Amino acid sequence: MARPDAIFVMRSPGETRYALLAGEDLIEVVHRRDAAIQPGAVYVGRILAGVPGVPAAFVEIGDALPGVMSFKGRLPPQGSALAVTVIVPPRPGKGAELKAADGKAEGAPRLLTPAPEPVSVWWDCYRDGIQEILVSPRREVARLKALLPDAPVVDGARGFFAGVDEAIEAALAPTVALPSGGSIVIEHTAAVVAIDINSGAGDPGEANGEAVTAIAAELRKRNISGHILIDLIPSRRRSAFVRAMADALSPDSVQSNIAGITPLGMIELTRRRTGLSLAETLCDLDGHLSALSVGYRLLREAVAFAHAEKCAGVAATAAPEVVAALQGPLQAALAEAKDEIKGEVRLAARAEFTRTRTQLTTA
Repeated sequence: MARPDAIFVMRSPGETRYALLAGEDLIEVVHRRDAAIQPGAVYVGRILAGVPGVPAAFVEIGDALPGVMSFKGRLPPQGSALAVTVIVPPRPGKGAELKAADGKAEGAPRLLTPAPEPVSVWWDCYRDGIQEILVSPRREVARLKALLPDAPVVDGARGFFAGVDEAIEAALAPTVALPSGGSIVIEHTAAVVAIDINSGAGDPGEANGEAVTAIAAELRKRNISGHILIDLIPSRRRSAFVRAMADALSPDSVQSNIAGITPLGMIELTRRRTGLSLAETLCDLDGHLSALSVGYRLLREAVAFAHAEKCAGVAATAAPEVVAALQGPLQAALAEAKDEIKGEVRLAARAEFTRTRTQLTTA
């Protein structure tokens, strides 16, 4: 895998998106939504109760659902406060996964320390190779120049993030084409992530080799973690593909452990969980873009539309569930869009619109 040479940062209403690239290839992407709990953030937590049957406790951090933290030894008394770090943010029906943080904590559950800035983490790790950090809009350029005074932070040209958007959309698709004509298919289940390799009309051995490189890249790009099974095409060189997989995964900053080949010929591995996967961030459990994600996208497009049309108001039409999201959990993002436009964003719900369909006109 090529060494990263660029970082893109795009601030939009309610969220900041970060992309790490090598040439034109997207390596990692982070969506930092203002209203969401972020991995790496430190909170004051309050012990609620032990988790039955396991050495863990439910910990309140101010979210709708309590988080869960494992303990070694005796659990702290119920009601006691402690500092906790978010490992994995909340998911539908699940509270955040937590671990103990250094320092004393007192008072009610609240945020103590924000999550690390992705651009700072990447700059510290890859500064010898990073040629430019493209940023938009200008106020975000000013913020990052103050944060990273020795970094090559520059104002990104209009549309510079378009290629990243295309790569993100591709990374939500289950199928990835291989150069020789084959493909890999990534399927998420409740227990494991299963990855199938297809040779198509090409050579099976060649497809296996290409798949190893592609899978390592997709795991990192999509932030796929947990238990992973890769169904190799039958070959006498299976052990060589295990070594190749270890080499392909080595540039990834997130730890992976390869268990080997199962009796049925699958490579079995785990990748440490660090935050949500790209699909968990952007999609509902049905695999389609969530109403929240469509709402954020609509606000990005509304700001761009207002600037392009030089208008002080935008009329936005969307599905009822998207309008409800904009008027509910995305209220702060909607207010930021209005401030960016210096005008109104008038919302209209149309029952016949699918979730992803939106329409913008001048108001």
